[in-house]
Amino acid sequence: MLTAFVFDRDAAERIDDLSNGLDRIKGNRLLWIALRDPTEEEVSEVQHALELSDASASRLVDSPDEPCVTYESDWMHLTVYAARLTDGEASSVPIECLLGDNLILTTHEDEIEVLEDFRERAAEGRGSIGALDAPSFAALLLGWVVAGYVRAFDQVEGELDDLDAHVMSTSANDAQECLDRLVELRRSIGTLRRTLRPHREVILSLAHPELDVLSSDESAERFLELERRLTQALEAARDAKESTLGSFDVLNARTTDRTNEIMKVLTLVTVILLPATVLGGIMGMNFDVGLFGVTWLFWIVIASMLGIAALVLSMARVRRWI
Repeated sequence: MLTAFVFDRDAAERIDDLSNGLDRIKGNRLLWIALRDPTEEEVSEVQHALELSDASASRLVDSPDEPCVTYESDWMHLTVYAARLTDGEASSVPIECLLGDNLILTTHEDEIEVLEDFRERAAEGRGSIGALDAPSFAALLLGWVVAGYVRAFDQVEGELDDLDAHVMSTSANDAQECLDRLVELRRSIGTLRRTLRPHREVILSLAHPELDVLSSDESAERFLELERRLTQALEAARDAKESTLGSFDVLNARTTDRTNEIMKVLTLVTVILLPATVLGGIMGMNFDVGLFGVTWLFWIVIASMLGIAALVLSMARVRRWI
């Protein structure tokens, strides 16, 4: 799907003809071309309208494996990866950006919440980013991307809190299930952190306007501020990682407590049955002793067994073992 919007200081206007849009990006106007799941015809249309090389056009549908920024003639290619967390499983979606003079093109395959929301706002005529240049718009986009990672880490933290509450409020019979869930969340944190970290080099390179012809002092300042936000996001990743260790300690403590409860019950049963076992063994010995012929003595032995069991239980209750 291809949509294009022209922004000025006051509003956004959707256009259907790219050539017309290119003619209107003068002064403080900015053209945003948004591609989602682009077809070959749409890529060809954009390539023809912007006079892109075959390499630039192919990159619109085949992004690099990690975030990066490259330059080709008057164009800047920027690749970022947006975070996605579904049922605790992390993934990333590449966003390819092409920046020119008062022009930015974004393309991605899957639906990205932030871009879709901004597309809807632009379609309604809301938006006043025409005062921004293309690199500043890219900084705004990267800010959304970084914020998406922070939200993902917050979501993981929330799921860890729910897992801790579940572990502490229920028996540890489902300990293996909880441990498997904890491993999934830990793996998701690692995936998000490894995807986020390479963005630092991209942001730092864009914070130096002397390295390209598109950036300005204003956009450089935005990228410097963005680098600080990225550092905070990486700290959030570290905190989430430490939270998984804390959750594992909670699960381990709950499992240990459950094991102790089982061992306490088994020990108590052993203490109760041991005297009865000894008495039963003595009374069952094959010796011709006169007392074995006394019938009422059998009931005395049974009563002794029950009395010892009651005494053990009473002592356990007094000492608060049970």
